[in-house]
Amino acid sequence: MSRLYAVIIATFFFTNLAVANEPTISSAPAPIAHQWQKNADLVIGHIRNTTLNRMKNTTADIISCFRDSILTQGEFSPVWHGEYFPAVNGGPQIRFGVRCIFYNNEDSAQDSNNDLTVFANDISPLLGHLKLNFTEYTTVKSAGDQGYYEFDMANGLHVKAWLITADSTSSPYIAVSRKEYLEEAKKELDALKDIVISDDRGRIHIRTAAEQEAEKQQMLQQLRSTYSGVELETRTRIYLNNYMKDPDLLIQTIARDVAGYNKTIRMIDSLLRNSTAQDLAKPAVVSVDAAHFCGFEDGHANTTTLVRMNANYFTGTADQAPKCLLVCWRYNPSESLATGIDRQLSEHFDGQQLQALLVK
Repeated sequence: MSRLYAVIIATFFFTNLAVANEPTISSAPAPIAHQWQKNADLVIGHIRNTTLNRMKNTTADIISCFRDSILTQGEFSPVWHGEYFPAVNGGPQIRFGVRCIFYNNEDSAQDSNNDLTVFANDISPLLGHLKLNFTEYTTVKSAGDQGYYEFDMANGLHVKAWLITADSTSSPYIAVSRKEYLEEAKKELDALKDIVISDDRGRIHIRTAAEQEAEKQQMLQQLRSTYSGVELETRTRIYLNNYMKDPDLLIQTIARDVAGYNKTIRMIDSLLRNSTAQDLAKPAVVSVDAAHFCGFEDGHANTTTLVRMNANYFTGTADQAPKCLLVCWRYNPSESLATGIDRQLSEHFDGQQLQALLVK
């Protein structure tokens, strides 16, 4: 697997790549369009020349779009390169990526936290996993009302991502419905309850009534031998008030240990019973396991949607243009350079500029 997919995706973009053979920047002022520097591309495996040239033309068109129409203002010197991969059995017919690093003239590209990456036929940066009813489901980061994906990273950086598809009626993934999530979550909670109950039954031994009564009388006799008067009466009353037979202790322990599960199950039952069919058909927007489910998270920040990957989406021949592009802008919100780029993306990028590069 290449650097772009093994390193960028594994760290969820990106450890910075070294800039090789960087051209000398003229001290004379130059138009922004002339300041976009290209490094050597990386080609993995054997790719037919016609296919490779088509992929390279697409990456050049992508860079041209951002350079000439979107990111036209600001004193920055981007460095970009492409990486290309052959088709694999059962995978996308073509895969490639282009990465552009932005940095101030005073900095080096290695020091920059701001980069723009475009993935063709690959939405891995958006994907995650969540177990539901002991089965691993795929999750995709939820898009906001503004039409793009937005989330924070653990290192303090921020990400905005746009998924552009050739056909708005087809998607690389299919959302799991709320109804399916609720039904599977309830099954999981019932199974977890059974595990807890079995464990409690194994820990609490139910003795015969005679054994329990003998222990009770032994404890009362010990109190009479140790205390007298008011103190004896007080300690005896406390003991008898707290005394519990083994079957009652088991019932109380089980009730305590499954109370959280029962509360969530009651909420799930209420949602299944009171929601309309239309509501239950909506995507399951949830980012926590069933035991911590407190309701669907529509409108919340940094949440995910349960999905299944569309196995037929990427089928086709190696010569076909990509069926989707994922544009990812990762940046440090505190840097003025990033603020200017982010503003231009917000004002000028709507995805239609790149949609013409995709299959119709």
